[in-house]
Amino acid sequence: MNYSYFAMVGCEDFCRRLIWFFILVLLVMSGGCKLLDKDANYIAEEQVWEKIVKEAPGYGLEPTFVYAVCHAESSLDANAESSVAKGMMQLTEAAWSDVTKLHYRQAFEWETNVEVGMLYLQRLKGMLESQALFSYPRLAASYRYGYGALRKQKFMVSRLKTPINRIYRKLFAGNLKPVEPPQ
Repeated sequence: MNYSYFAMVGCEDFCRRLIWFFILVLLVMSGGCKLLDKDANYIAEEQVWEKIVKEAPGYGLEPTFVYAVCHAESSLDANAESSVAKGMMQLTEAAWSDVTKLHYRQAFEWETNVEVGMLYLQRLKGMLESQALFSYPRLAASYRYGYGALRKQKFMVSRLKTPINRIYRKLFAGNLKPVEPPQ
């Protein structure tokens, strides 16, 4: 075996470079680094919180709950997009169309997305209240999995699949402030 490279650069230096190389590879592969997501549009926490505090009570919603849903769905990325949902609150086209006549193209406008998201939460809350079953854990579950999925489980949140997302796990458990809002 040829050890001439180690003699030239030293084993310690080689190991350090190798570790940094693997860290970089892991970051790129996981997509976990905000700096590497060129399409992301993270909105300042203060801006989002200010809008929610001002408007959520008008929809009959607890601001800390709405703020937590925004974090759980997109980490406040206005350009978040999955195969079925768009924007900061990750609204599907069906949910969007249920509560507004605005074109779904506007889903990436964060302020519009949050407004429509609160309209949809208000609608779900009304559906739960009409059954005398409203609670914030049920509201979180119906937003995350759909009202029909919750109804199929006889409105028992504990029967639904436990979410992977830690914020949703806390919301399902009744914590209305799993994300600390900015001061």
